[in-house]
Amino acid sequence: MALAALSFALPLGGCTSEAVSPDLPPHLIEKPDANPVRPIDGFETAELSDFSLPLSDDKYRARVDELYQTVVDLGRKPILRDDDPVKPIYDAAVAVLDKYILNAWHAEVDGEYRKVHSIHDWLVYYVDYDFELYDRYHGGEAVDDNPAFDIDGVFLNKRAVCNGLSRAASFLCAVEGVRSMRVTGTYLGAPHAWNKVNIGGEWYNMDVTADAANYTVDKGASYKKQLTHGYFLLSDKTYRRFSPNGDPSSAHVFTSTVKSEKDFDYYTGMVSVGDRDFGMTVTSKARLLEIFDAVDDEGGRVGKLELKLRFPEKDENSVNDGDIYAREIKDAYRRLGSSDFSSSSLPYVRYPNGVYLFLMYF
Repeated sequence: MALAALSFALPLGGCTSEAVSPDLPPHLIEKPDANPVRPIDGFETAELSDFSLPLSDDKYRARVDELYQTVVDLGRKPILRDDDPVKPIYDAAVAVLDKYILNAWHAEVDGEYRKVHSIHDWLVYYVDYDFELYDRYHGGEAVDDNPAFDIDGVFLNKRAVCNGLSRAASFLCAVEGVRSMRVTGTYLGAPHAWNKVNIGGEWYNMDVTADAANYTVDKGASYKKQLTHGYFLLSDKTYRRFSPNGDPSSAHVFTSTVKSEKDFDYYTGMVSVGDRDFGMTVTSKARLLEIFDAVDDEGGRVGKLELKLRFPEKDENSVNDGDIYAREIKDAYRRLGSSDFSSSSLPYVRYPNGVYLFLMYF
C-alpha cells in the first residue's frame, strides 16, 4: 500500500491562499511544437484485448493495467478504438508531453535530462496528493481500487498517491523512450513507491511524491504545495542515508537489482530575487544573509527559495545526518523585517545533501 507523502505543519498566521506565489516551473515550454512527435510513434504497435461496453469496475481497472503493461513493460504503442474507455488516459498523457517536451530534445545530448526534468516537474506541480484517501486507508477502509493508485488518477483526475504518481512517471518516460523503473519500499516508515530513471547511461532515483512539499495552513484545514528538487536524481546511498525527521527509520528503505551510484547536482543554476540573481548553491553564511536581505528588500513576496548550502567549514559527511545549518538559517530569517513564521516553527524543509526549501510569505 504505497501512500507516503512528505507533509509538515507550519503556523502561517493570517496568510491566505492569494499570498502564495504561483511558482510555475521556469523551464517548461511556453510554445509547444506545431507538429509534436513522440518517440512511441515509432515503436511496434499492439492491440489491447477485445472488450464490450459497459465495463465493470474490475474489468476497467484490469484494462488500465493492460494499457500500462503495453506501454511500459512491452514498450509498444497501443492501438485504441475511439470508444475504448482507456483511450482518454493515453491521450491525456500524450497531451502533457506534446505541451512540455519539444521534438528537438529527442536528438540533443541532454535530451534525456530535459525530458525527465519536465516529467518530474509536471507530476509534482500539477498532480495533487490525495490526503483524504490516505486518511481513509489509515482508518482501515479498503481503497485499493481507487484511481489514485493508478495512471487514470493522475492523467484524468490530477489526484493520486505515490503508487499512481510512480506509475505515471514510468508511463510518461516510456512514451518518451526514456528508460525507467518503479522502486517500492518504505519512506517515513510507510509503504512507498518512486522511480529510477536512466540519463546518459546512469541510473538515478527520482521521488516525485517527496518533491511535493505539502504544508498545512489555517491550523491544518487545508494544504499548500511547493515544487522542489531535493529528491531529484540521487544515488541509492543518499536515499538510504538521509532521514528528513532526524530518525533513521524515516529514510527510504528499498531493494533494487539496478544500482544508482551517482548524485546528479541539480543545484548548479541560478535563482532570482527581484532583479538580482544568486547561485542556487550557497557557499557561505555571508552569501545566505545577502540572499535573505534581497528577500526583505522585495517585501518578502518571494514565496519560496530552493537552495543548497555547502559551507566549506561544515563536514559534508554530516550534511544528511542532521540539521547542521540550523543556526545559520535562524540568523538568516532574522534579516527579514517581518514574517508569518516564528523562529521556532522551522519555516523550511530539509532535503538530502544540504538542500533546503525556504518558505517566506508576508
